[in-house]
Amino acid sequence: MAFELPSSVYSPELLDSVIYELEQYLAWYRQAKVQQKVGARPPAEPSYSAETSQVIKAWLSDKKPSMTAIEELQAHLKSLKLPVVHVTLAALPNHTQRTQLVDWFRALAQHPMLISFVADRTLGGGIVVRTPNRIFDMSWRQRLVEGRSKLGEIVTRV
Repeated sequence: MAFELPSSVYSPELLDSVIYELEQYLAWYRQAKVQQKVGARPPAEPSYSAETSQVIKAWLSDKKPSMTAIEELQAHLKSLKLPVVHVTLAALPNHTQRTQLVDWFRALAQHPMLISFVADRTLGGGIVVRTPNRIFDMSWRQRLVEGRSKLGEIVTRV
């Protein structure tokens, strides 16, 4: 089974954070090994985020945990060149909603991607999706602008 980025790692910033935490862990491991050889007390093991833990678990799947596997994961994550989809909403979605939206976008596209969420209150509602190739504006603001000529008719009838 091929490695899939967990839906909790959806943005370029989160991916960079996971890569950074892996780098920190590997640096700690190497330093601890050296200190152990010379008889010094190694520093405390660094902690990492839930997202990093999920990425490691997804990477290892049925493999045995090892430093080589973590190094391979780090190299793989650095080599990823995923397209970024920018999603603009009237309000930022919570964590559960973001995860659902990421799963939906990835399933719909049938391709791995990263998603950047942005809030813009002037949308009024709806969504604007900007891909590397197109912009899909399904916001209420856009609908009002498109129906500007009809808006006058509606107001006079009321």
